[in-house]
Amino acid sequence: MKFTVVTILPELIGPALTAGVVGRAREAGVITVETVTPRDFTHDRHRTVDDNPYGGGPGMVMKPEPLLAAIAAAGPGHRIFLSPTGRPLTQARVRELVRHPHLVLVCGRYEGIDDRVVEAAIDEEISLGDYVLSGGELGALVIIDAVARLVPGVLGEATSADDESFQAGLLEYPQYTRPPELAGRVVPPILQSGNHAAIAAWRRVEAMRRTAARRPDLWAAFRPTAADKKLLAKAAATAPLHARTHIALVHHPVYDRTGAVVTTALTNFDIHDLARAAMTYGCAGYHIITPVTSQREKATHVASMWMEDQHGAHRAQALQLVRTAATIAEVIAALAAETGHAPVVVATSAKDGAFPAAARRSARELAAEQALSPAPLLVLFGTGWGLAEPLIPTVSHVLTPIDAGTGWNHLSVRSAVAITLDRLLGPTA
Repeated sequence: MKFTVVTILPELIGPALTAGVVGRAREAGVITVETVTPRDFTHDRHRTVDDNPYGGGPGMVMKPEPLLAAIAAAGPGHRIFLSPTGRPLTQARVRELVRHPHLVLVCGRYEGIDDRVVEAAIDEEISLGDYVLSGGELGALVIIDAVARLVPGVLGEATSADDESFQAGLLEYPQYTRPPELAGRVVPPILQSGNHAAIAAWRRVEAMRRTAARRPDLWAAFRPTAADKKLLAKAAATAPLHARTHIALVHHPVYDRTGAVVTTALTNFDIHDLARAAMTYGCAGYHIITPVTSQREKATHVASMWMEDQHGAHRAQALQLVRTAATIAEVIAALAAETGHAPVVVATSAKDGAFPAAARRSARELAAEQALSPAPLLVLFGTGWGLAEPLIPTVSHVLTPIDAGTGWNHLSVRSAVAITLDRLLGPTA
């Protein structure tokens, strides 16, 4: 397969493709990578490839004539312009691109390229994501790497590409190698059993769980087979209570001090402290529920920043539990789809008479009652002045208020979560 990169900075391309599987594939002649620079098709002594934009504005725009000439010199092929306005790159699109024998990857610079080039000489535009790079070269390298892996003969093990993230619309399952124990963390025993059918089933379930937890957008588009649903139901039926317990911090609908229904703001303490409490007790997930998009993005951003920080390993592990949703109903639907069972929705409140239609249980009573149930447990914690009861009809159980015998229970939600989890899932539960 052939790749041609049209770029004014060819020195960015070659050195990045000399190592790894792509480098070996180039050496073996399985793929070829060439570059063409628009500067070779200019006619002034400065080899000018940019000019001021019509209509004014900051920056410069790449001129059409040298760029069109460079694309033509690349020869016939499927011509892709790397652009933030393009179609997002997905693994499904990568599988389609590998069918083309020649990809021409056109890299813009400055403020972009003359749009007439796109109209005349581009077959499609592709974006790596919702952010801006200095130019298209990094995007071209990403496409070369992703597509080349699917070219026969590039990977040493032909089946490797069939077993990776996104191939079946799912993230990849967890991987382990020696030693079997590391700093108290052990490799799941099933992977050391030698039972290949059981290992395959475990990996499929873990791939689905990981996708649902980390990429709800992918999970929403995924369609589990009948076999997948049976695997999820079996896994849920054998999971201990803590592994089926999800906590949710509800920012809407909640009351303010006057009794009005409001939406409260998310704090960094909410994100960090509740995630660490959930991790301590082995919970399956921590859901932050708010209809405010920027607040959900904040939670996701904070969690991802820690997960990328190698010096914050323990907190990063806890923040992997963080999931966001716009509504309680959205969380319920997601858990039902993941496990094959509608969750038992449990409310918490500092008031004795809260949710009068729901079954009233202490944390220990609820733990005993749900110990053998296959259904996930979703425990709702309200912010502000508590959950807006009439707007949450899905609650089937309510926990008795925390009572230490003093008659005073005006706790922060972070303290309430910790106490509740200890009573529900702690060693005396």
